[in-house]
Amino acid sequence: MMPVVKGISLEIPRRGIVGLVGESGCGKSMTAKSINHILPSFAKVTGGNMLWHEDSGEVCDFTLLNEKEIRGRCGTDVAMIFQEPMTSLNPMMCIGDQIKEVLQIHKLEKNADRAKERVIEMLDAVGIAEPELRYKAWPHELSGGMRQRVMIAMAMIGSPKLLIADEPTTALDVTTEAQILKLIRKMCDEYKMSAMVITHNMGVVSTLCDYVYVMYLGNIMEQAPTKELFKNPMHPYTKGLLSSIPRIGNNPEYLETIPGSIPVMKKQFKGCEFCLRCSDDIQKCFFEKAELKKVGPDHYVRCHVAGGEEE
Repeated sequence: MMPVVKGISLEIPRRGIVGLVGESGCGKSMTAKSINHILPSFAKVTGGNMLWHEDSGEVCDFTLLNEKEIRGRCGTDVAMIFQEPMTSLNPMMCIGDQIKEVLQIHKLEKNADRAKERVIEMLDAVGIAEPELRYKAWPHELSGGMRQRVMIAMAMIGSPKLLIADEPTTALDVTTEAQILKLIRKMCDEYKMSAMVITHNMGVVSTLCDYVYVMYLGNIMEQAPTKELFKNPMHPYTKGLLSSIPRIGNNPEYLETIPGSIPVMKKQFKGCEFCLRCSDDIQKCFFEKAELKKVGPDHYVRCHVAGGEEE
């Protein structure tokens, strides 16, 4: 068995928005799916804890919940927006009935007429025009941005305490992307909700997130408040991600890139997984894994060289 996510530690504060950023294939979505127990059949959680702090002060470990218990919490305590709304929505059901299912499954509204009213109210809240008419619309009749709003409405109808957004702006144009990001921030503020945003887009991180975890091949390489990370990136991988962002006013002949690609997961590494692509590596990087070390207020980095070489 090959570990895909390797003992990472994340903290999502109440009413905070945390970003989990990294290239495709680094384990971001697997991390999110492990919370809701929706991992693919070939994957499983083999250790660690996922601690949920209740309003009462009690602590629940999600790794110990059975399928029925976790299903009872999905949609009410934790909700998820998946990265492709067209494949996430059922093409055989109108969008209103799909959203209403959340209320029915969790017995949040027994009266059918009131349930429909609540769905229409939520469609209006996420910015869908003529919500009464859109209630009966089919997924294929809506644009990508509208379908993403439907997914947000479906996630929010159960008033969750934590929203997990997996690539919420994938395949959207920049104008629609900005609208969706503004909507997620608005919903978090209005519903006093926390959020974890999974993305490879550093622009999304800078716009939406309060705190950022940078992930590479199943490890957290750097974590810091968003402003601190953009102002003072320490890990070579984080620097590479930020330098790859096109900037207005710059007109280089070629865009900067991180050399190489993410290694195959089947390969075991004695040292740092990023050393084969790193320009700052030293011999120690190839044979010894670095531990997360503090380099500033609430700023941590997993690197032998960043912040000064370790003794």
